[in-house]
Amino acid sequence: MTQEEKPLEQDFDEIHQAFESIKEKHQNDLGQKDVRYIKKIRRYSRIFEVIGRALIWCLPGPLALLGVPFLFLHRNLEAIEIGHNVLHGQYDSFEEVPQFHSRKFRWKAPIDEAAWRQEHNAIHHVHTNVYEKDPDLNHGFLRTNSKVPHNKWHYFQLPIYLFFVYPGMLYNFNAQNLGANDSFRERRFPLGNKGYAVFENTENLSDNDVKKRHNRAVWRVVVKEYLLFPLLALITGYGFFKVFLANLLADIINNYWIALTIQATHLTEPLQPEEALKNKGKWYVSQLDSSINFKGTRLQSILWGHLNYQIEHHLFPDIPAHRYPDMAIEVKQVCKKYNLPYKLNENWWQAIRGYMSVLWRYSFKESESLPVEASYLEKEAAHVK
Repeated sequence: MTQEEKPLEQDFDEIHQAFESIKEKHQNDLGQKDVRYIKKIRRYSRIFEVIGRALIWCLPGPLALLGVPFLFLHRNLEAIEIGHNVLHGQYDSFEEVPQFHSRKFRWKAPIDEAAWRQEHNAIHHVHTNVYEKDPDLNHGFLRTNSKVPHNKWHYFQLPIYLFFVYPGMLYNFNAQNLGANDSFRERRFPLGNKGYAVFENTENLSDNDVKKRHNRAVWRVVVKEYLLFPLLALITGYGFFKVFLANLLADIINNYWIALTIQATHLTEPLQPEEALKNKGKWYVSQLDSSINFKGTRLQSILWGHLNYQIEHHLFPDIPAHRYPDMAIEVKQVCKKYNLPYKLNENWWQAIRGYMSVLWRYSFKESESLPVEASYLEKEAAHVK
């Protein structure tokens, strides 16, 4: 197949098999190196926590800020390289590490695990970039395409997210997973939830149950970081507010880091046809078209939770993420063979600029007249006709 050609209908079976072969190859290779990897990351996380809290606790005044980077590293590793990947079931097959099985894992983040698995794994990763189906497409009240009805809130979406949402992004994720954003839009938007995916209450939770689940997830972090450790510092003769503020700063940095990483690899414009779910090969192509990577070193990728390999993550969400750099080589080969999209930014800053431009463009009512960009699958279907 030449670069100019596009895959015909029958080629999607080959595409399906090509990606399945990559997946099977790495599934069959799973073993002790994966166990050693996740244990090593947890070990470093704990070391960073001890160093960070000790420096914050014991150093006087502004010198306590020297502990913030270490506490950030701990919070970051626990949130995305460990927590996010574990909850995808990437380590469920390893009996040696039951603490990293998705159904037993307790996240050191203000997010309810069961709600995350439902909203993120079962919905977002299946209906990626599908209008009114993918909750991550329009997180909160974001408007990232011209199909979503414009309202006055959207004029200010860029500064609101940069200065008010991102500092507490993980807390906002939990609110989204449990349907709080639906209530906000229903109250404040003229057309309510038109254009947005709504909470699928598969467990038939009452409003009271939802509040309890949200509060339990949030308060286990808030009590630890902003009450327990500051009080222990006070009791032992150190400063309550010094520890409180340093913990707050580490939390804010971590939330910004995760927000900028995730949104820089998700907010690509082509909406995807829901029909792609009916064909596994087309579904794989829709995942390629819905995600964008950015380059980084192996060490940087750990700090990004390997989400700079968002394409590989969406293709193979239940494969341990530390394998993505190697899998990316094989994915690119398949994309080249079948002339499939493989979107890649040269660095994180370019990725951030790209999605910021999307937020800016769709902030304005005039963007309602902009055409909705056709997906790769739609372009391919038109080409075949």
